[in-house]
Amino acid sequence: MRFLSTHSTSNIWRRTIKNFIMLVQNLIIKAVIMGLIDKVIKTVNIWLPDEQQENYEKGKQFEQYVANLFNHNYYTIKDWTRDNSDKRQGIYVESDRQPDFIIRFKSSNELFAVECKWRNNPYYSEKLDGLVVNWSSFDKINRYKKFEKEEGIPVFVVIGLGGEPLEPGKMFCLPLSEAKYPEMYLSVLYKYERPPKKPFFWRNGVLK
Repeated sequence: MRFLSTHSTSNIWRRTIKNFIMLVQNLIIKAVIMGLIDKVIKTVNIWLPDEQQENYEKGKQFEQYVANLFNHNYYTIKDWTRDNSDKRQGIYVESDRQPDFIIRFKSSNELFAVECKWRNNPYYSEKLDGLVVNWSSFDKINRYKKFEKEEGIPVFVVIGLGGEPLEPGKMFCLPLSEAKYPEMYLSVLYKYERPPKKPFFWRNGVLK
């Protein structure tokens, strides 16, 4: 029977310890790298808005664009709804349920309300078998109808389509009575098309 010399045994232990140290170092390095990656991902999530936040910002930009189309010499914005709801927590502010603007026509003191929606593009609906724009939900539409009835103020829907929120490719302005459903055919919208850069005009209860 052969016995390992003290020198050989020492070398084996040194190699074993060295390999163990290298293994521990690699594990530590991997843990550090994974920790850094996790921190980077969390940082990116903080600085890059999610889809809901991005859509919210685009909606506010389009509201600003529409507001600028009302000549201040003829119109005043009586109320501009600010969406302060924390929707992620399921908390809603009651005033957020009314249309975006309540506008007063100075010469006659008439009031009307405007709800603004910007959409990037239409899409094909298999259910309706045609190109449509989804502008709202039944719940919101019913709230606008309730507001219109209780306040006695006509509500108009202004939809921007394509381009950018601050420079829409197309624009449509229609009474709420013609926007009965969340999905609207393009053929219906085109009946109410208006130049995107043209100032709004109010006459005889109609907004154009």
